[in-house]
Amino acid sequence: MADVLQFADIDDAVIATYQNLVKKGAFLDMQTDLTDHVAVREMWKEKQKRFDGGNDWEFQIQVDHNHSARAVGMYQTDGTEMLDTLVEGKVQPRHVNAHYIYDMRDKAFQRGGKAIVDLVFTRYVAMMVSFFEIMEGFLWGSPSVTDTKSPHGISFWVQKGSDGDDGSFGGLDPEGYESVGRANILTSIQERWANWFADYESVSIEDLVRKMRRGVRQTNFRSPVSHSQPELTAMKNGIYVGDTVIGLMEELLRTQNMNLGNDLAAKDGATIFKGTPITYAPKLDADGENPVYMLDWKWLTVGVLAGWEENLTAPYMVPGKHLVKRIDLDVTLELICTNLRRQSVYAQIAG
Repeated sequence: MADVLQFADIDDAVIATYQNLVKKGAFLDMQTDLTDHVAVREMWKEKQKRFDGGNDWEFQIQVDHNHSARAVGMYQTDGTEMLDTLVEGKVQPRHVNAHYIYDMRDKAFQRGGKAIVDLVFTRYVAMMVSFFEIMEGFLWGSPSVTDTKSPHGISFWVQKGSDGDDGSFGGLDPEGYESVGRANILTSIQERWANWFADYESVSIEDLVRKMRRGVRQTNFRSPVSHSQPELTAMKNGIYVGDTVIGLMEELLRTQNMNLGNDLAAKDGATIFKGTPITYAPKLDADGENPVYMLDWKWLTVGVLAGWEENLTAPYMVPGKHLVKRIDLDVTLELICTNLRRQSVYAQIAG
């Protein structure tokens, strides 16, 4: 019979367990209705940008040139004018917490060994699934302007436009944010601070695919002068859709013998647009406007405060319950986009 752990040793056993989690005590995981947490996998786990210190993350955008160039004649009087063309973007990080608890009288701690591993593992996993579940919503979401706690997700940064817009930089200031904009920059004032948008009626070559082709051309900005820019990651582009859109694209490919030239194609079971896989994001199924997000990850990412990416506390006593201990997961993060003109979304906007 295993020795019973003394209360003083239980916290150490818990810490040792979650620091060295192994595949023991396998169990069927049915904790969520989502079949895949795409934003968590592709953004949180792969596209983080760490920021050191400070409560606001800042970047600069040059929104215009100085209009000084002109044709001149000999002995002409110089014209001089100073134009301030720099605008500062500012993002304030948000905070997310998850936790689990245990009672030091739980049977597992009396049994020791594998029983402790199983107990801590299942509760740790339950906490992490809770964290990833809410993060998937945050990463896609767009909180109201009165929500001062939730992070601002993709649908906040990459805005849909108006019904009948065949393609323009019509992704303007989010509803309710007309006085604060995105990153404290107003599109209503700085018109180039906008994402590309097109309204589509059908998933077809003549409609959606054509508008996606145009969007790729219109968002491919290149500066004529080489200089440092506020790039966030070196990651590739991504295209994300819900079940309805990916299903119709697959049917479109089948009718065209699985290939639409250089645009839409099938490869190894995946649907691809201009070389970029189109990813099914289950969280987008709830959006009845069937959006297609085409994102340039070089300019859009999850910012995290250095040291607070996934900070786990040591066990501590729950107030009023002296034998119950709690472990917290704390994260400080926010989505940040430093170039809206490289982002686009396509949607079926009802008239």
